[in-house]
Amino acid sequence: MNDQCISQKLKELLPEHPPKRYEPVGVCIYCGRTTNLSDEHVIPLGLGGRMVLPKSSCSFCSKKTSSFEMTCMRTMYGPLRQLYALPSRRKKKQPKKLPLKVKYKPQDDWTGVFVDQVDYPFLVTFPYFPMPNLITDEQTTDRRGAATNRLWIRGASAYEGFFDHLQRLTSKLKVHSIMPESKTHMEEFCQMLAKVGHAYAVAELGYGKFKPLLLRHIVDKELSNCADFIGSLDRDEVPSKDIHELSIYEDKKRNYIIVRMRFLAILGTPTYHVVVGEKLKTKSI
Repeated sequence: MNDQCISQKLKELLPEHPPKRYEPVGVCIYCGRTTNLSDEHVIPLGLGGRMVLPKSSCSFCSKKTSSFEMTCMRTMYGPLRQLYALPSRRKKKQPKKLPLKVKYKPQDDWTGVFVDQVDYPFLVTFPYFPMPNLITDEQTTDRRGAATNRLWIRGASAYEGFFDHLQRLTSKLKVHSIMPESKTHMEEFCQMLAKVGHAYAVAELGYGKFKPLLLRHIVDKELSNCADFIGSLDRDEVPSKDIHELSIYEDKKRNYIIVRMRFLAILGTPTYHVVVGEKLKTKSI
């Protein structure tokens, strides 16, 4: 069975993200421009996101959001996306072989070899965070920016259990040991969380219906106060039947609008809570 057939079989194991197309916005939801508008995927297309907000991102902001999303898609989740045949706008540029560190003898230094995409023993990582300070009323003193001290990590394989895969590949390559690796780009990941949260709130509530709090995080990469707005449940969670989970709720006590999101939830990934805005006060008559 070739790589393409294996990817198609694995793709069939993933539930599809339900499609939804919202009403066109007619203005950039990040900067307010009204020209050169394109459609915005709420959850990145590269993760199989199928919720679309038409005419909602100008060419200037689209370049910025595409840049940090592409970093996450290519580095943090690239091998997984290739293996499960998740959507890509650049399929022709996807590598057929991926670099892997190996040792031929116990005393050797690590050296690089290239292995077929389907043989690559990849790791999937998601960072854990404390819940946002604006929800807990606590004040984080360290790691207030895009930082973490704990990761959710899982190994994945196209054929079998992850450790069985490592043993088989070690034998196939005739090496002593293998070092699976994964990259986590914290700043770009936090920007992606902020973008998904903001876009979903606009899609569900409407443009101008709340005071946005994350625009500088998204457009200007101002991430020094991430701990106030972005957090997660810091515990293991059971896998979902859905590929992604996305919902919105209101903290009525504090008047905040919060988006709850979980990417690749079917794998048991962490749930993130992102404070996207403040509810507008209604004018009394």
